[in-house]
Amino acid sequence: MDQVDALEPLLAHASIQGPEEPPDAGQLSALLLHLYEAARATGVAEFQRQAMELVARYLPHDGCWWGRATFDGDQHRVHCSYLHGLPEDVPQRLNTTDPQNVVARTTTKTPNRTHQFGLRELAAEPATEALTAHMGISQSLCIAHVENATGQMNFVSVVRREEVPLFNAGERQLLEWLMPHLAAALDVCCAQRMASLRTGADSALLTTDMDGWVHVSEPAVAALLQREWAGWSGPRLPSGLSETLVRPPHRFLGRRVQAEAEWAGEHLIVMVRPRKPVDLLTAQERAVAEAFSAGRPYKEVAEMLKLAPTTVRHHLRNVYLKLGVGDKGALARALAG
Repeated sequence: MDQVDALEPLLAHASIQGPEEPPDAGQLSALLLHLYEAARATGVAEFQRQAMELVARYLPHDGCWWGRATFDGDQHRVHCSYLHGLPEDVPQRLNTTDPQNVVARTTTKTPNRTHQFGLRELAAEPATEALTAHMGISQSLCIAHVENATGQMNFVSVVRREEVPLFNAGERQLLEWLMPHLAAALDVCCAQRMASLRTGADSALLTTDMDGWVHVSEPAVAALLQREWAGWSGPRLPSGLSETLVRPPHRFLGRRVQAEAEWAGEHLIVMVRPRKPVDLLTAQERAVAEAFSAGRPYKEVAEMLKLAPTTVRHHLRNVYLKLGVGDKGALARALAG
């Protein structure tokens, strides 16, 4: 059987209809094994690309949209998306017209089921018709998987540009079977990326997005964030934290906790840990302190960092004051954490 990294490219067009019956048990098992293998082996955006290539083997389509969203009453908001073969501004357009959108309204009203939409349904409401025309599609299958603990949902929509061939019953059933696994595998992929960023036993990691919704988190995250924001329980990050982390340098320094982040596709991976005195050091102070604590004399430190010796001494005085240490041995221990 082909390896995940040798999959054929996603179909350029969906002129070939999928089978009337969904894959048999052996085919479905192999597909799921490949899915979780890709989740453990790649980054988030690359995993989503490979996952939809796997789906395309049994469910041919011209484009797809895989996203995370939240909903409140009539409104549901898309927070992060993977798009293939569709305009990049589709999420923003949907977020501005969502209460009227037929697909969004139907899918969120009855989650965990595959819904099929043809041109008649897609033209039933003006905002939906306009978005359909912008996407350049004639039919779609859409399903949402709701996470009961947070009220968030993963959704997948696969589309065809032509009215024929129609998506069939086997394709609808396959997407319904796959959706919870796609959601779970995406969480596995995020967790793998989180683990790779860990820097110490006292840290905890989470995955969020531009709007601060927590998608995946380790158990210790809540206790750490409650040190800074008493009573915090999610599912959104505390006010001010996400706004700081989404912008360079993706770092937050609070009274009791420190957090750093990096983007993985449209997901933001965040590491939180208790604040330490060393977090107060500037980048240059940290570089001077590490070089000096390693046994280098002032002059060598100055030459290595291209600083004047007087500047090195000035930085070291600040370092000693900030860390509350009085000798080189104590400095080394403070830097080691």
